[in-house]
Amino acid sequence: MLKEQANLFRILSRIFDFVLIVLSIGLAVQSERLYHQKGIDLFDFRSFHPYLVPVVILIWEFLFKRFEKGFLFRRHSYFSFLKSTFLISIIGFLVLISISFLAKQFLFHRLTIIFFAVVSFVLLLAKRWGLKYYLERIRKKGRNTRYIIIVGSKERAKRLIEEFNHNREYGYIVQSVFDLDSERIGEVIGGFTVKSFSEFDETISSNPVDEVFFAMPLGDIPNVYDKINLLNMIGINFHMMVNLNVFTSKIKNLRIEPFIDDWYGLPVISFLPTDKKLVRLLMKTYVETILSFILLVIFSPFLLVISIWIKLDSRGPILFGQTRIGYHGRRFKLYKFRTMHEDAENRLEELTHLNEQSGPIFKITDDPRITRAGRFLRRFSFDECPQWLNVLIGDMNLVGPRPPLPSEVINYKPEWRRRLNMKPGITGLWQVSGRNELKEFEDWIKLDFEYIDDWSLWLDIKIIFKTIPVILFGTGK
Repeated sequence: MLKEQANLFRILSRIFDFVLIVLSIGLAVQSERLYHQKGIDLFDFRSFHPYLVPVVILIWEFLFKRFEKGFLFRRHSYFSFLKSTFLISIIGFLVLISISFLAKQFLFHRLTIIFFAVVSFVLLLAKRWGLKYYLERIRKKGRNTRYIIIVGSKERAKRLIEEFNHNREYGYIVQSVFDLDSERIGEVIGGFTVKSFSEFDETISSNPVDEVFFAMPLGDIPNVYDKINLLNMIGINFHMMVNLNVFTSKIKNLRIEPFIDDWYGLPVISFLPTDKKLVRLLMKTYVETILSFILLVIFSPFLLVISIWIKLDSRGPILFGQTRIGYHGRRFKLYKFRTMHEDAENRLEELTHLNEQSGPIFKITDDPRITRAGRFLRRFSFDECPQWLNVLIGDMNLVGPRPPLPSEVINYKPEWRRRLNMKPGITGLWQVSGRNELKEFEDWIKLDFEYIDDWSLWLDIKIIFKTIPVILFGTGK
């Protein structure tokens, strides 16, 4: 997944470069026309012939590969990008002049090419500096990180840790290093204390984990196929820095897809759950983020009215923040409009015996802790509106599995953790499939699994449209 994301990022970044180059050509043409007082004209073949556009793109693509090969936005300095972008612009300018001279034809005004070299330099440099600044900022805030577990503590593990430490700008955070050899437990490798492999399951279940690297022969690991099945069931990618000969037909029935990969010169066999649909998931994230922003802007007057009503109805804050478990076990603060009295958490124990739900969920009809405003907000699900902020922050989706509490996740069966394989949502199948009538916790789990297994953009659209009547008819509690 990490390599796939990096490749997709590079592709999108290059496409953006090409867009800026085409934009630079357009701006250069108009600048030349304005300089000669000819007025605006979108199609001036005398200023710059359109047949040259693909030629310019090919030239700049070659120069990008020549002068920016291996560049990482977070590792290379601002001056490095200034230097490479300046060289690309100057050399590209000279190549275009040479083409015009050798072709013996009038392909463009010299002034247009000068304008193009300057404008493209400014836009490309601004894109690189801006992206570098943005990526550094989100890394400092601890966002966009990937949590890593390494099994093994010898040479392969040491090299892997060294590379992760050397590439901190990519956000790889080593969560734990395990080994089966009791003599190696307690040793410090690359700043990490080696733990006993007996703690592997507990660490996987109680911490955010995105990738697991097996840096030792799988044949040496007891119950290795149970561990692999656990990772696959939860939806965690795993990589083998070993030979495939140790594997047998036991993995054939798992929903995983192996392929040869390379991590900084270290050969690995990677296994990703086949339900990972990166491009469509990114589309989902971008679309839902934009939609959440639009909803916040449109309904801001309505949200202000609700805030005033909550403040007048009972004592306490307007918003209620609660820790929830998100993607791959990440903790985040979920926001809702406050619908209960201030002492609601303290009164929970005295009401526990009235719980109407099985499993780790607590829910009762006519909860005495709910305020008058809260009953109305819950009925029409208006209390969920502040979660649009969670979508903007990146902790949630508009549509997804229900966001569980840490106390729920602690009591999960191992197979239930697969529901953490996607970001939680404000609405989902559990919201539109009779959520008030669901008494068994496993029914909630089944709906989340059904959503994860069958997920598509079209399914999200159907859930959103099904959520509208749930809100309008006030079926919430």
